[in-house]
Amino acid sequence: MPSLVCLDDKGLILTGEAARKAADRSPERTERAVVRALVEQERTLLGGRTVSTVDLAAAVLSDVLARARSRHGGALPGRTVLTHPADWAPTRLARLGAAAEAAGITRPAFLAEPVAAARHYAADPGPGGLRDLPQGARCAVYDVGAALKVSVLAWDGAEFTVVRTAGDPDLGGDQLDDCLRELLAERVLDRDPGPWQELWEGDSPDAARQRASLSRALVAAREALSGSASVDVRVPGYPEPFLIRAHEFRTAARPVVERGYELLADTVRLDGREPADLPAVLIAGGAGRTPLVSDLIVERTHRLPLLAAAPESAVALGALTTPRAVPHRPQPADEQPVPPPEAKSPGRPAGYFIPDDLGFEF
Repeated sequence: MPSLVCLDDKGLILTGEAARKAADRSPERTERAVVRALVEQERTLLGGRTVSTVDLAAAVLSDVLARARSRHGGALPGRTVLTHPADWAPTRLARLGAAAEAAGITRPAFLAEPVAAARHYAADPGPGGLRDLPQGARCAVYDVGAALKVSVLAWDGAEFTVVRTAGDPDLGGDQLDDCLRELLAERVLDRDPGPWQELWEGDSPDAARQRASLSRALVAAREALSGSASVDVRVPGYPEPFLIRAHEFRTAARPVVERGYELLADTVRLDGREPADLPAVLIAGGAGRTPLVSDLIVERTHRLPLLAAAPESAVALGALTTPRAVPHRPQPADEQPVPPPEAKSPGRPAGYFIPDDLGFEF
């Protein structure tokens, strides 16, 4: 479910797919970063209308709640968990709580995103799950969503606690998409710069729709390159698609991923350790599927990170997981770490509706 919102002609707040379609036509009435708007300002201007950011977030949460209830015969959830960045202050949590209350969600629990991700890995019985973590040990969560967030967690035998956290909005999936767009631009401009310039400089509704469509195509292309050697990208104004190879994207994205790893390393060092000293690095976030993310961690630490089958859902699924002891898996001393299972699809696990940053239990 897209998390953006868009006002319609009457000022009503659209969510989900309706908002995405309306956003293509009316970008000036669209808020794409609803959570950021919620915690940074009380009101925002959309298409000449002043709108409460609590109302925007409440509209998304209300839609999510309605969809979840529809999967369970209209029943209300017995428990609702809202996840949030680990460094959020109480004032930000209060605004999220106000949006939840406005959406009809009563007494939600709050859980830091890296704790939720770690719970998910600890509960995973498969080869990609977290095993053999002794009491007092540290692990790291490397969350590559639209932005990058890294955290160091301590395990006390019953629960994970965040001891260090850091983030950078310029080192996540959005920046990887920018790398792909710059790579595509080189090909496009070599062929014919005219349509490309018209696409990005035009202020017509058609140009806005085409830019939005291309942005979605770039996200899909980046995801496809996680498992394919190449991908064709169609660009409005050009009759033939442009071929992008995985190794070319890898080269273009490497500076961003290297900076992301350095953020992880710096955060771990603030805790008096080196990344290679950690028993586990847990990957979360959809852009964490990018092979270079795991490869660079292996290159620098000589240890395989853990990559869930659906890393984009690790936080949401972990929010519904009750903490328990990290299970033990006996293995010979000379046994090598088991590589994580190959991600077979960028989609959600079958049978689950998993909105970002929200968990419902029925």
